[in-house]
Amino acid sequence: MLDKNNNLGTKSVQGIISEQLSASEQDMLALLKRCQLNQQIRPIDFHFAKFMAQLGADNLMQLAAALVSQQLGGGHICLPIDKIGSLFHQHCLQLGIDSKVESERLQVSCIFHDQQQMHYALNESICCGDDAPLRLQYDALFMARYAEFEQLISDKLLQPIAVQVSEESKAYLEQLFKPQYTYLWQAWQQDNTQSVQILCEKFLDVIDNAAVDWGAVAAVFSKANCADDLNSLATLISNHVRCDWQKISAALALTSARCVISGGPGTGKTTTVVKLLALLLHAEPDLMIKMVAPTGKAAARLTESITNALADLDLDKTVAQLIPTDASTIHRLLGVRNNSAHFRHHEHNKLVLDLLLVDEASMVDLPLMAKLLSALPDHARLILLGDKDQLASVEAGAVLGDICSFIESGYSQQKAQQLADLTGFDSLLDQANIATAAASEAATTKTTISQTAVSQTRMSDNLCLLKKSYRFDQFSGIGYLASAINKGGITAAKLLRLCEQYDDLNYYPNDPQSDAIFEQLVIEGYGPYLSDICAINDDNRDQAKKLLQQFNDFKILCATREQEWGVDNLNHRCEKILQKAGLLARRFDLTQTWYLGRPVMVTENSYHLGLFNGDIGVCLADQSGQLRVYFVMPDGSVADFQPSRLPTHQTVFAMTVHKSQGSEFKHTLLALPDYALPVMNRELIYTGITRAKKQLTLIADLSLVASSVRNRASRNSRLTERLSTN
Repeated sequence: MLDKNNNLGTKSVQGIISEQLSASEQDMLALLKRCQLNQQIRPIDFHFAKFMAQLGADNLMQLAAALVSQQLGGGHICLPIDKIGSLFHQHCLQLGIDSKVESERLQVSCIFHDQQQMHYALNESICCGDDAPLRLQYDALFMARYAEFEQLISDKLLQPIAVQVSEESKAYLEQLFKPQYTYLWQAWQQDNTQSVQILCEKFLDVIDNAAVDWGAVAAVFSKANCADDLNSLATLISNHVRCDWQKISAALALTSARCVISGGPGTGKTTTVVKLLALLLHAEPDLMIKMVAPTGKAAARLTESITNALADLDLDKTVAQLIPTDASTIHRLLGVRNNSAHFRHHEHNKLVLDLLLVDEASMVDLPLMAKLLSALPDHARLILLGDKDQLASVEAGAVLGDICSFIESGYSQQKAQQLADLTGFDSLLDQANIATAAASEAATTKTTISQTAVSQTRMSDNLCLLKKSYRFDQFSGIGYLASAINKGGITAAKLLRLCEQYDDLNYYPNDPQSDAIFEQLVIEGYGPYLSDICAINDDNRDQAKKLLQQFNDFKILCATREQEWGVDNLNHRCEKILQKAGLLARRFDLTQTWYLGRPVMVTENSYHLGLFNGDIGVCLADQSGQLRVYFVMPDGSVADFQPSRLPTHQTVFAMTVHKSQGSEFKHTLLALPDYALPVMNRELIYTGITRAKKQLTLIADLSLVASSVRNRASRNSRLTERLSTN
């Protein structure tokens, strides 16, 4: 048996002298092989367990190794050891074996009877330790590199970096977020019979139960003849009775080198980012800023959003010119190496920047986040931006969700005072007092305040949740439905009532009687861009851009790729519907791969072409009649490529909800199956619903939707614990 302190990572399998496996140990591998052949675990899971056996692992560690690998394949970072017994039971049940009897035979009965003994046995294994393939930390078993990834992220997020705030920055913060009486006046002009109090709560962020003389406020409105006449509201509605979370997030970014901003669609994340960048650049004009997103599509959308926000906002021209508008993918920033999982930039070759902004952070998996943060210079600021309630990354981990688990804890008294001094929002102090009281009350039930409660305050001081949607108001069914989904507990009857009550919500059952409705929606949704197709002039590509914009006004979203209500089948149905309606060019038969109007989505990055996973283009003809695929690039220009030159791609009348992250469509058709699927959960439903900007159509079984909302996606990790105890 090898000494536990030996560095197993430096030894090859062939170089390890293994003892002869006992009969029972061979039986464990035989059981795991049966699970593999029955497709309960993957081949890689079995071979990892076999590798552990060659290193000298006993039955318990062989089983745990296979399950750790299996959990990682399911997006989990670790395997809580108290789940080993239940997972073993599930696998035995599928094989028709009595799990209790089998655990006795294989001498692993401690997974059911003695958790302490199991913990000790795993911890003492040659395969578990500082220099071993597995780590046992926080009562969970990790692949060694994933434990290191988690710890690195925790260390980087809690890294103490001194930040100075000047009086000039405080004054500029006030200028950037001064009340917008113009919007308030426009809303009042649209309907001057509506409640003045509700208007002020919406446009001036007045807090609930604020001590405001609403009679005097109403008198100001009644006498006003223009927006400027509302300026006198500043004395009646001061910052002391307001709470603008966009302003708070900018103040947080100013005072904290680590800042995490979460918010749903329409909460103004991009507007906030532009203002906080202006705030930071006003203080440090030489600040080198880099902006990244996990996919090319998300990076392009960030570039477009920043550019549009700069055009809409009234910023100082000197500062506005310093704000970057070009965002790249994380992979491009780090520097991809051909045929390698490593990047050019890493802990020994840091990035050259002073501030890194990561958009759509919910889509970033744990390994990529760790590699990004390891390349971050020690002095650099970090801003993570995203929606904590969206789907987690496709690969392992739910980094943003884990980080934001502290977001409801409230700020510490010190941080709340600092932010209140900067923003004038005294309500932050009240919220801090409530949080402190709650922590004290919890502490009275224990002998001492837990380390978790103390450290929880540290992480929560770096977080801000944008709580108000500027896109969805009280008259928006989409906004109300998204909020109800997030809270859970929604029923099929309530879903139906909402769809009947709001004009921007439509519902149809997914049965044969709705086929005609589906056809009509497809024709109405994709007909405009197909009807306007014409030859594209190389000197004027505005028509291609217009067609792509028209195409992206409507989109069908699905839960999966396969089966009746999956992407592949719905794409085929759309082609047949559009061809039957005469909207697809007659001279191109659908038996051919390419035809005029075919929309495609790139599914892999091509750096030399400038196309990235998620980019969407449309097949059109140039003036010579040759088929080309046109894409709108991040800088707003239009590029075209021969179909044969494109990287891996697929038709995209319909796409999965996962692929739609980072996108928005005027009209979204969310088509869900009438049977349960593991991927159907609250996060998927919420993400699909919130892709819609103006109109949402739901084709689904409402009972199944309601049950899916009760099913929350959960990924095992210990990042929250590391952030609590660091």
